[in-house]
Amino acid sequence: MRTIIILLLLCSGDQLSAQIPIAAARDLPVGTNVTVNGIVTNGSELGGIRYLQDGTAGIALFPGAGSAPGFSPPRGADITVTGTLKLFNGLLEIDPVTAFTVNSTGNPLPPPQLHSPDGLGASNESELVRIMACQFSAAGNNFTSGTHSFTSNGETGIVFLRTGHPLVGTAIPSGVTDLTGIVSRYSTSTPAVGGYQLLLRDAADMAPSSTITIVGEVQQTEITATDFTLEWNTNLAGTSQVRYGTTSTFGSFASAPGNAIAHSVSLDGLGSATVYHAQVFSVLGTDTAFAPAGIYSTASSDPGEIIVYFNQTVDHSVATGPLAMNLGNALVDTIRAYIDRAQNTLDIAVYNTSSNSIVTAVNDAHARGVQVRWITEQTTGNGALSNLDAAIPVLYRQDASGSGMHNKFIIADADGGPAAHVLSGSSNFTAQSFFQDANNLVIVRDMALARAYRMEFEEMWGSNGSQPNGSNSRFGEDKLDNTPHHFNINGVPVQLWFSPSDGTSQRIANALHSADERIEFALFAFTSNALADALIERQAQQGMAVRGMIEEDDMDQWIFQSLLTGGVDVRPDGASNYLHHKYAIVDRHADATDPLVITGSHNWSFNADNRNDENTLIIHDASIADQFYQEWSARWTTAVDVLERTDADHGLMIWPNPALDHLQLTFSGTFAMDSHIQIVDMAGRIVHQQHPVASTVNVGHLAPGTYVLVVIGEGTRIQARFVRKP
Repeated sequence: MRTIIILLLLCSGDQLSAQIPIAAARDLPVGTNVTVNGIVTNGSELGGIRYLQDGTAGIALFPGAGSAPGFSPPRGADITVTGTLKLFNGLLEIDPVTAFTVNSTGNPLPPPQLHSPDGLGASNESELVRIMACQFSAAGNNFTSGTHSFTSNGETGIVFLRTGHPLVGTAIPSGVTDLTGIVSRYSTSTPAVGGYQLLLRDAADMAPSSTITIVGEVQQTEITATDFTLEWNTNLAGTSQVRYGTTSTFGSFASAPGNAIAHSVSLDGLGSATVYHAQVFSVLGTDTAFAPAGIYSTASSDPGEIIVYFNQTVDHSVATGPLAMNLGNALVDTIRAYIDRAQNTLDIAVYNTSSNSIVTAVNDAHARGVQVRWITEQTTGNGALSNLDAAIPVLYRQDASGSGMHNKFIIADADGGPAAHVLSGSSNFTAQSFFQDANNLVIVRDMALARAYRMEFEEMWGSNGSQPNGSNSRFGEDKLDNTPHHFNINGVPVQLWFSPSDGTSQRIANALHSADERIEFALFAFTSNALADALIERQAQQGMAVRGMIEEDDMDQWIFQSLLTGGVDVRPDGASNYLHHKYAIVDRHADATDPLVITGSHNWSFNADNRNDENTLIIHDASIADQFYQEWSARWTTAVDVLERTDADHGLMIWPNPALDHLQLTFSGTFAMDSHIQIVDMAGRIVHQQHPVASTVNVGHLAPGTYVLVVIGEGTRIQARFVRKP
């Protein structure tokens, strides 16, 4: 398996010569040859480098050694570029540019997205952004080459001007200014940490702030069964007003007195567990700033509860609160029990099903009068559905890219008050997921959350009736961000995000960036450079500890190597079965500022964020975080203590694993004097040899990463995997 993966990576330059979106290119390993298309957003004012942006992302283009001659497209050019991915001081760029075609010139540039200084990062690297209400610290002086700091709404940012930039020698604005520029990165640390900066192109990128504008996202706070508050900021002081209602036509109005920059309006007298459409706006003179209309929910009148279960061992010795519950082989029985509780409706969206036990429970529910609707993925195994009652409608997602309909959730009695439940987590409905692979099950009794899940289900279903409407159903990239995201479940703040419409990876990154002390993670698939950057950036903060495991089979070696180099204590999971979790724990202690858990069906991958149908819960609760930590600790023990015995006669063992300077090894057999040791990297290259065999092997000269130690004797070859840590 690993040999095949390595060969695929080595051949990836040829395989990926076809044009792909820039976002897809950004998630590929450095060294890959790619072809992308987009609009050039700068000219020679930034030197030879160009920044390219399409509808998915941006990327830098640098005509370094080996580039095709004559690369200097103007701003607004539509170009197609082929070249090699490279990191330069943290900035991902295509260098060299081996081929390019200018398709047209004079095209409109992509509209800059509104961000705050703290919002500049991996998710918008090389893209055009706009930051409102900026004040330069050196206002009144002249620009020089180098960096210039500014503030916006209490956050600090950096503008960088190269030598010879057209703004060098001109006056730094003294008033409040709106800045437009390209997000770039420069960091001399290895790996690059932070270093995000704004590249202005000319004087037109600085405009006096005279029009009121909403800065950042609207926040929903103080959620109860009868009211909630909407908060937002503007660059200039204006009114605080909201129009809202249970439909997109609104119909009701609320406001707060006076003018302000920080706005807060409470919507009172609302119905419980009810979805509301709302749009905030602020007025200054003849100008009005509107935020995009949002969808929000009140809390349920019933307090609700959150229960988590695991199907593998847990470590109660690390518990600081309630003991985590290991159901072992009873995970399937628990799911069945909740299906048996359904009284009126049962909506199921699960990637694949081979469990006849689950299907029998669903058939029984249908037989007692429960309306059942089922959505699944066409391209995966669903053998048990052949036993599903023929009267139960099933909708297949048939045009899958990536994993397709990858959700794993059940909604029972969404309108049933205390009977309303959502079952989510990481487990597919298969024997392997239930009994072998490490998985989690999250059960939430809450009508508001159940109704939000139902909205997502019915977007895929194409109707709110018992039968699907294929002509109206939306999957994958066709879906809209049209569900509430924030909930209060018996005092526990919960966020709900669906992919690919809701920008879930950025939401995960935001949660990771909230960490004050520690992050633990356990992940089946990890290929997202942006989320790797988020972990590395947190690890770089003083006092932070970031640790985690990735499923070893098919593990992305580039991500693994990047995390190791960035100081993250990451291990292969070391278990014989899959680590199928997709969770992270932030600041698990009860006395932490905001302990939380990220879990659901969403792998940390490009496909999960951009193609698949996925759901993610972010649960802000110390007790839930501690229970997940008990599960994590049990998995971590396996990852840390893995000792491979790959030969029955010789029983090779190596330790410590991971190793820093030296490895110790033992084996029960003996070898001739001409036996020797080889260390092989994951590309199959021999990076160390030692003769004769000894009990201590020096590995301190190796780069951090995963290796295989091979002991070779006359007619015998034994081997074991190890990790060289930073």
